[in-house]
Amino acid sequence: MRTGDSDERISSLLQVPPCGGYIVDCYNPYKATTSDSVIMNNLFRDENCPLRLYFRPNDTFILDRGFRDSITLLKQCMPETLLQGHRQLTTAQANRSRCVTIFRWVVVVNGYFKRDFKLLRQKYFHRALPRMMHSFRIAAALNNKFGVRLQDNEYAIEILNIINERLHFANNLANMVDTTNMNRRSANFNNITAEADNMFFPRLEYKELILFAVGTYQIRQAHSYYGEHVRFHGRYVTEVCSESINSSEFNLRGNNTTLIRGKIRSRHISRRQYYVYVLIENNRSGREGIVEYCCSCLIGRRTVGCCAHTMTIVWYLGWARHENNISAPAEFLD
Repeated sequence: MRTGDSDERISSLLQVPPCGGYIVDCYNPYKATTSDSVIMNNLFRDENCPLRLYFRPNDTFILDRGFRDSITLLKQCMPETLLQGHRQLTTAQANRSRCVTIFRWVVVVNGYFKRDFKLLRQKYFHRALPRMMHSFRIAAALNNKFGVRLQDNEYAIEILNIINERLHFANNLANMVDTTNMNRRSANFNNITAEADNMFFPRLEYKELILFAVGTYQIRQAHSYYGEHVRFHGRYVTEVCSESINSSEFNLRGNNTTLIRGKIRSRHISRRQYYVYVLIENNRSGREGIVEYCCSCLIGRRTVGCCAHTMTIVWYLGWARHENNISAPAEFLD
């Protein structure tokens, strides 16, 4: 796969054939204290290493942050990190990060060893240790030959088109929220329940949720966030902005719009609360009715897909509240 760290090369990455989950090779067991980057450096430092000879110039490595110390040897395409003194990734950083993480499901191939081979999912006897790597290599070869290849999501082509279309979108709503210090303002927002008669939000099909999030991960997270929200408030509560929004001043998309704000508690830090803003166009239906959105979390400014907090609002107001069998996860424990 040919790409780099520029937006143009990221776009080209989204056009290459998908990874099938093949295993190239297995290497020696390392101490548990040895980091991923040290292993990578050891493998690629030798110019005659078979693994290094396998790759060609401009090939791409999709890696996590654990490999950041290997940057002197590899041209990496990795998730963006937060700049010092900043609380959020910029819109461009958050979008580039999503372009990388959309490939993360490929790593599930690591779990195939334990799933398919009993020998590799139980305690390994000391007497068998000298042949452990032989067992891993045989297992990898069997997986390559007989394993089921990873398949794209059925909406993959549409998702890639959306990513390429929105990769350079600016998050004008996030700029307006920052400029007007809207997170600290409460007088201009009125509480409203999802069941209220005057609660308008475009109804979405489940497919539209997947396309909105450019994947399914955030949708799965939304169900859990919804459960915490309902347990805390007793019902699903959001806020509607009572003042008119000057769209032209902040270059907001859409006309005749309504601004909705939700407050979602972090699942990592109990005292932290994120503000989610969704700007909807009143005379449009479906996914096209959501014209702008942002969140105060780390990746909340992205326009390629959305964070799980934003999806919680969109998932419930646009889809779940119209279903008859939606309940909070593990509700019986209450």
